[in-house]
Amino acid sequence: MKRKGNIMDLEREVIYNGLCCYCGTCGAFCKEYITYENEIPITKKKCHEIYGACYDFCPRTSFAPFEVERAVFGGIRTDNLLGYYQGDIITARATDEAVREHAQDGGVVSALLVNLLEQGEIDAAVVSKTAENWTPEPFVATKREDVLAAAGSKYTQCPSVSGVGDALEQGYKNVALVGLPCHIQGMRKVQMSTGFDVGADRVKLLIGLFCSETFDMHSLENKLVELGTSIEEVEKFNIKKGSFIVHTKAGEEIKTPIKLMRDCMREACNYCYDFAAEFADLSVGSIGSELGWSTVITRSKVGEEIVKKAKAAGAIEMEKLSEEQVKEVRRLASFKKRRNLKNIYDKTDPVRILNMLVEPEMLEQFLGVK
Repeated sequence: MKRKGNIMDLEREVIYNGLCCYCGTCGAFCKEYITYENEIPITKKKCHEIYGACYDFCPRTSFAPFEVERAVFGGIRTDNLLGYYQGDIITARATDEAVREHAQDGGVVSALLVNLLEQGEIDAAVVSKTAENWTPEPFVATKREDVLAAAGSKYTQCPSVSGVGDALEQGYKNVALVGLPCHIQGMRKVQMSTGFDVGADRVKLLIGLFCSETFDMHSLENKLVELGTSIEEVEKFNIKKGSFIVHTKAGEEIKTPIKLMRDCMREACNYCYDFAAEFADLSVGSIGSELGWSTVITRSKVGEEIVKKAKAAGAIEMEKLSEEQVKEVRRLASFKKRRNLKNIYDKTDPVRILNMLVEPEMLEQFLGVK
């Protein structure tokens, strides 16, 4: 039986317990009651519902990975690091140089969205767009120019799922969402909810982005000052081969080991196990691919069909990722899971087995299995 709660339970269990990932799912379909300030949900007015959509949809109140995989993919994973996927993991890039110029790495996500919009397969794509001083905001893109204007990685968190609420309110019928693993998990919970129908069947495609962590904006601003620049001077961010790279408007490139950026990480990222956006239709990231290309993991039939159509239309070029390159993706996925496992255990309540309470990490030992 699924747990039920309301906005006060959400505040107690998630928001004020350091678990809120600021994905925007709680307020996306309940804007009368929830807004966002300082990267956390804020209650605008009292809600007296015993069972609230905000609690039901939140990926941090509960999430059933195998249940989601069966419902979305028709089976469960055999790869415990990368999740369920089908076919070969590929490396790809946009064929359009203008797309590659605007986008991060190979521009695959932008190329797919542009192709889908131009072919009429979707009528809107919810993406993250940089506002003033690199503050990311949800944005509903409906044409090529919109997609290119929002291209590129931000590395700070955005309540992207709230953009899905905007798109549905605006009447769009075939919507794509591009998001981090937490956004994808939140949207899957909305789609699978049996308690609330908010029109989530109109969201036809979820593209997930590889993610080790996101940075707290205030901490990132301070770190940039330490590195000799400022958020106002940033042209682009990138992470490559263990380095966090800042490209400035003056043409300067500043590199620092990614491990030295750990103190900028959002607290809630300490409890995330998902590097490869395991529940998306397509997962995309730079890890494993050569510079200027993107790694693509195809998970669902929907994702598979979209990649095929984009290739046939000449929007992308692609080839199989080598086993050595796939190992690099696995290594990062494994690192994130191992790094955060203790944090997850520390936050997890004991598991109730009949009348006995057992710490999660002791469960296998208690049951005598390995």
